[in-house]
Amino acid sequence: MRATVSETGKATPADAWTRYENLDLWATWSPQVQEVIAATRRLTPGLTGLVVGPLGVRLPFEVTTVDAAAMAWSWHVRFGLVHATLDHSVRPAPGGGCTSDLVIDAPAYAVLAYRPIAALALRRLVEA
Repeated sequence: MRATVSETGKATPADAWTRYENLDLWATWSPQVQEVIAATRRLTPGLTGLVVGPLGVRLPFEVTTVDAAAMAWSWHVRFGLVHATLDHSVRPAPGGGCTSDLVIDAPAYAVLAYRPIAALALRRLVEA
């Protein structure tokens, strides 16, 4: 199943992109992320690591694409037998601020469970 989640806020597109690009900032806006374990602290294609979530759950990931000029990136995350591809982007919003879009491609039950969590995280990402 594919689903899109979008949130708009007062943050500038550059600020929201920085929050994506810097892995050390993920825990500040994404409530389901406690820590990111990776070799580098910036998004780069081919980067692999672990996202540590609630109760210490560790999800392996691989960043598949990063386009800083377009403020877009994609990654593949695994939770047991569940595989998900997540495509993220940031764009200017009409009237100021920015919109962040997330396209989730995963089994339907995983998409339905993750959508509200993703929406909360994106709202926090685009806050000023």
